[in-house]
Formats: sequence, C-alpha cells, structure tokens
Amino acid sequence: MLKFLVKGGRQEGGLRGIRRMAKRKVIYGNYYKVGQQVTVGIQLSGAVARESNGEIVSLQDDWVTVELLGEMPPVLSGKKDDSRFSISGWSGWGFFRCDAIPDGTASSKELRLRLVGDVEERQRREHFRLDVSLPVRFEVPSIQSPAAVRDGWNDAHGRLLKAQPPKMIQSGQGYRVILPDGGDIPPQTLNLSGGGLRLRMPSAVPPGNRVRVELFLPLAPPRVIPVVAEILRCNEVTLRLEKEPVFITAMKFVHIDDKDREAIIAYLFAEQRSQLQAEADRLGRDR
Repeated sequence: MLKFLVKGGRQEGGLRGIRRMAKRKVIYGNYYKVGQQVTVGIQLSGAVARESNGEIVSLQDDWVTVELLGEMPPVLSGKKDDSRFSISGWSGWGFFRCDAIPDGTASSKELRLRLVGDVEERQRREHFRLDVSLPVRFEVPSIQSPAAVRDGWNDAHGRLLKAQPPKMIQSGQGYRVILPDGGDIPPQTLNLSGGGLRLRMPSAVPPGNRVRVELFLPLAPPRVIPVVAEILRCNEVTLRLEKEPVFITAMKFVHIDDKDREAIIAYLFAEQRSQLQAEADRLGRDR
C-alpha cells in the first residue's frame, strides 16, 4: 500500500520557490477530509513533473494520510531542495489547492509533506477523467430555452429520486441496464469526469445545444444520474469500416446535483483502482 503523510500548520524549515505564507492560522481540516479524493503534484525547477491521484484515508489533528492510486512515481522518491509539492482537491463549487514541502526522510514507499500557506480556492471545473464502460441514454430537447431545459432536469431528478434502482447485469467489461419493458441499454465506452463526458453519438448535435443525459452507475444499489449537458464539440469519424455514421461528441455538465457529481467522482476513483489492480495482476501473471 502506497501512502503519503501530509501535515498542515506553520512552515518549519525553508524551501526555495515557496514565498507565499499564511498571515493567519489555516485550519486545513476545513478543506481535507477522510475519504476525499485528492491530487498530489510536484514541480521541479518550475516545470510540472508528475501528478498522482489518491484518497485521504486518515486524518488526525494536522496529519493526513493519502493513499495513492498506482505505483509511487520515481520523481517522488527523492527529496530535492528545489522541488515544490501541492495537494489539491475538489468540492461542489470548484477546486482548492495548497503548497507543501518535504518534511522528513523520503523512501520508496512514503513521503512526508507539510502543507504551507493559504489554501487557494478556484471556482473552476477541472476534474479527473477516465475511460469507462457504462450504459448511457441521451435526448436532445426540442425546446432549447434555458428555463424549459432546467425545468425538465428538475422533473427528471425528482422522479428518479422516488424510482426503484435500475436493474443492471454484467456485460463484458461493463454493465447492461434491463428496462421494465424487456428492452436494455448496453454499455459503451465514454470518457467521463465530474464536469462532463465525451462519447460516440449516431448523429450530429451542433455545439451550444443542450442534451438530457442519464448515466447508469453500477453502485450498490445501482444509480441513475440525470444531467443536462452542453455540446462543446461534435466531429464525425470518417476513417472507419462501418457504414453507420459516428460522431465524437464532447459536452460539459450545466445542470447536475452536487451529490450526483460526487458519486461520479467516487465511482471514477474506485474504477481507476480496479483497473490498476487488474493491470498489476496481469503483469504478475506474465512474469
């Protein structure tokens, strides 16, 4: 198990490159919580060298333990005087980030960091992305007025809160939804984040249009997440063997419940953990 130990509080010891210090005591526990998904970043000589995703697994006073998803990057195994670290996370409104410095002896398994300075808050929609196989259903509303689209999303969200969980069964690398009328929704590969998705569509939708999307997550119990997304790009794939048209479509979420967004992010990190474990098992068998 790979872990980072992170401590917050006043800076003790110098580090070239970090000049911004807190003028007040920062309670880092207001930002970092057990079970939270975070990103550990490192810069060397002003250039970003590596970012690694992880999860906070314990919190006691100012000490935080972050378990990384994947192998420890080699660049994190040594202490450099000019290295600069950061710990960033996400909340319902955007991102927050804080600088950190090495504190203690680094090893191949863990690295001790100390948070320093204020926490930078950004109202941005940057999110960890992952390719996953999920059932998805979408519809382009005939009336594209913002009020009508928002009202439709509110109605769908309220209806799904009262509905029974969807029936999902494993199908290849993903899950298939069995509908009450006997039909089904097969999984498809999509690039998903807490802020949007990219997928293949059978027809073109002009950028700027808004679509209603239902994402089916194989949780316990299974969950349907209704969102409204705005089309950012829609490009036809021309070099392919199949005759049916395919359009690679990227969209951002414009209406989504905060708890639904958190469920998507938690699912993505759990799925990344499963993918990394499967790859490690495969490499172990090949040796």
